[in-house]
Amino acid sequence: MPKVLIVDDDTDLVEAMKIVLESRGYAVDCAYEGESGFKKARTGRPDLIILDVMMKTKDQGFQISYRLKNDPELSRIPILLLTGVARETGFTFGREDEDYLVTDELAEKPLKPAKLLSTVERLIKKGGAKTGTQRS
Repeated sequence: MPKVLIVDDDTDLVEAMKIVLESRGYAVDCAYEGESGFKKARTGRPDLIILDVMMKTKDQGFQISYRLKNDPELSRIPILLLTGVARETGFTFGREDEDYLVTDELAEKPLKPAKLLSTVERLIKKGGAKTGTQRS
């Protein structure tokens, strides 16, 4: 059973994603801020991490993603970075931002259940190659 770690400070969104993922047989663990998410990734070794951008700080997700992808023991875990930045600020990310966005995929939240499931399945199959950002 693949393991997914959700790291997001929006408890309602976390619970909704957890229900959707568990309905498809995924084991789901949750953390509600970046540092505890990093620790859970280290101890739990999930098959995928779903990570919010804005938590304790407006860029905590970027910082945690960078740390995960630069940690020799965790770098192959795929990361789906979720953001509401465009909705809240009007700022969007593109290919020119790849040096700063060390992640496997970036998507606007909330993801519809079907899109969440297809993205999670694809990223887990991909196996977390250290790549640049893909827009969803």
